[in-house]
Amino acid sequence: MLLASLTAAVVLAVSSALAQTCSPQLTVGAPYDIKSHIDDSYIWLFNGASDSNPSGVHLEQIPPGLEPWYFYSTSSGSWTISINQIDPPVNCVLAPSDSQGDVLKLLTTGSCSDSTDADMIISCQSCGDDGSATACTLFVPGHDECVNVPGDSNGDPSVRTLECTGSPEQLWDLVPVSDE
Repeated sequence: MLLASLTAAVVLAVSSALAQTCSPQLTVGAPYDIKSHIDDSYIWLFNGASDSNPSGVHLEQIPPGLEPWYFYSTSSGSWTISINQIDPPVNCVLAPSDSQGDVLKLLTTGSCSDSTDADMIISCQSCGDDGSATACTLFVPGHDECVNVPGDSNGDPSVRTLECTGSPEQLWDLVPVSDE
């Protein structure tokens, strides 16, 4: 009986330790790279609008610091991610509000005023004092989905949202861009 109780206590302690998360200490208005936790050579890149495509977010192999993103806190305690270093931000990353079913739910950019599409809750497995964070989940509460790496076999680099599964494809590293 004692062995069973000890085993149960150890399993509970390990489970609790694995489930612990932190809220990153992001510096508002400071530049960040958003990298895939699976392969940190892939970094978010703003894909400006063209005649046939709306502006969006791609995951590409680019040099760190080439195209930084900026985090801004919201009144609800969540975050918006912007391509602008303007407070308050003007253009934010938006989760798709009109996608249903298996239709690709690609991130776009647009007005930060729509909290349903722009607000994200960020929780990470590790948070640094310098504002960095690793293995972060970007949860869009307005759509009850998480930001996911591109998953097409056709090579489409567009970042999207999907049902939250806790998979490695839904983990991101937030890295402050140095001024060097």
